[in-house]
Amino acid sequence: MIVAARAVAALVLLVAGGFGWYELVESPRSAAFAPVITHGRGHVVALTFDDGPTRGVTDRLLGVLERERVPATFFVVGGAARREPALLRRMAADGDEIENHSDAHVHLNTILSARALDAQIAGADAAIAAATGRRARYLRPPFGARDAAVLDAARRRGLRVVLWSAMLDETAPHAAPAALAQRLTGGVGDGAIVVLHDGDQGRGDAGERAYEAALAPRVIDALRARGFRFVTLDRLVGGS
Repeated sequence: MIVAARAVAALVLLVAGGFGWYELVESPRSAAFAPVITHGRGHVVALTFDDGPTRGVTDRLLGVLERERVPATFFVVGGAARREPALLRRMAADGDEIENHSDAHVHLNTILSARALDAQIAGADAAIAAATGRRARYLRPPFGARDAAVLDAARRRGLRVVLWSAMLDETAPHAAPAALAQRLTGGVGDGAIVVLHDGDQGRGDAGERAYEAALAPRVIDALRARGFRFVTLDRLVGGS
C-alpha cells in the first residue's frame, strides 16, 4: 500500500513537474510535510552552500570565507565528497559545518524503496565521516523535495531536515552580480538561512552554477552593512 502510494506520488511529480506541485510539496513555504527548518532566531544569518565540493570553485570560496572570517555551512553531495575529501577537511579545519545533501543529488520523492532512500542519506553521511570523522546533523533534500518517507528516513539517521529562507531562483549566470546579490539579500531577515551553490548537483564541474559562489563577497558585504552576523546552521537553529 505504501509503495503503491509513493509510486503514484512519484508519477504525479514526474508528469506534472509544474509550479503548482512545487508549491504544494517542495517550496519552503509549504507545510505539506513537516517539520522542516527554514529559519532561526536573532540578528544573524546562516550562509549555506549546496551541491559541492567542486575543485576550483569551493577552494576559492573557502579562501573568501577565511579572509572575511565568515563561518558557513556546506551541504555536500556524497559523490563529490568522496572525490574531494581534502576540501571537506579544509572546511572542518576552518570551523565550517558540513551537512548532508544526499549521495547523488537525486529527487528523493521519486525513490520508492525505503532501502534505496536510506542509502542516499547514508552514503553522504559515510563520505562526510570518512573525510572528517564527523557526523552530519542535518539533511537538505535536493530541490527541497520531501514527503513523509523522506522525513522518516532522516529521523532514522538522527537528522533534522532543513530548507532555506532565501535562494536565487532561475537566475541567469550572465546577469549583473550586483543585481543578483541585491535580489538574494533584499528580503533577508533575522535568522535567515541563505543558499548559494558551489557545485552543480555534485558533478566535477560547477558549470554555470559557479557564478553563485562568486557572489559570496557581495552577499557578505551587503548583509554586514545591515548589521547581520554570520553563524553556522547549528548555531542558528541548534537550540530551537
